[in-house]
Amino acid sequence: MTNETLRIEPLSPALGARISGVDLSRELEEEGWKAIEKAFHDHSVLIFPAQEITVAQMKRFCQRFGELLVHEHLLPFTLEGHPECMRLHNDAQRPPGLNTWHTDNSGWARPPLGTVLHSRILPELGGDTLFSSMYQAYEALSPPMRELFERLGAVHDTRKAFGPDYASLQRSLSKNGIDADKHFAHHEPVEHPLVKTHPVTGRKALYVSAPYVTHIRGLSKAESQALLDFLYRHIETSEFIYRHRWSKNDLVIWDNRCTQHLAVADYYPRERLMYRMNIADGARN
Repeated sequence: MTNETLRIEPLSPALGARISGVDLSRELEEEGWKAIEKAFHDHSVLIFPAQEITVAQMKRFCQRFGELLVHEHLLPFTLEGHPECMRLHNDAQRPPGLNTWHTDNSGWARPPLGTVLHSRILPELGGDTLFSSMYQAYEALSPPMRELFERLGAVHDTRKAFGPDYASLQRSLSKNGIDADKHFAHHEPVEHPLVKTHPVTGRKALYVSAPYVTHIRGLSKAESQALLDFLYRHIETSEFIYRHRWSKNDLVIWDNRCTQHLAVADYYPRERLMYRMNIADGARN
């Protein structure tokens, strides 16, 4: 692969680009990798169509971005011999889980840099994934609101994300032998700033994730909830969003530091199978 064969096609003004002319079953040459890395930082979400790859080849590509994470509570959902690869399998017996806007694993001190999905089985209809640019969400705020949010931090708690508020996730873990209450009982909440500066691009982005956030530090309960409700509606603004309609063997990678996503659960009870990997972020807040 050379830069002459690699093509980058933006998919919306806000974020997202299709990368063609790439075969991820083969080793990437350095020139091609540098072009992909730049596109990742330019567009936040990259789509690689028609990638017939093995799990080992998927891992090799993901590891170009960083170390792959192993999540202890997700081990029952992973592929044998590949603890980094989660098997997201939904059908009539396994309903879809989280059907709300979020960024992955924000309840940890160092959330993942990025997430990668490879589509294996798709429903005939439905199952799209929406992505929202948190760069755009921040930049669309008025200067006084930017200044306010830049001074504030939100508390993120895994016990909320895997608690009764999101019972489908709790039930899914329980069916696979994990008691979420016990597993996360000693997992301390963490605080993340409501506005983060991306370590590579230098752009500011909103950082909030509804399943995990319990409150904004230093505000009254009413003040905190009013601001959070505003942010949750604000990130849904159409101009910030790219909607991806999946095709079989699409590989999609997104930057958790500057995006949120929503996996639309409208395909139930049809079958959908995705392989997922999380890439570790070595940078501190």
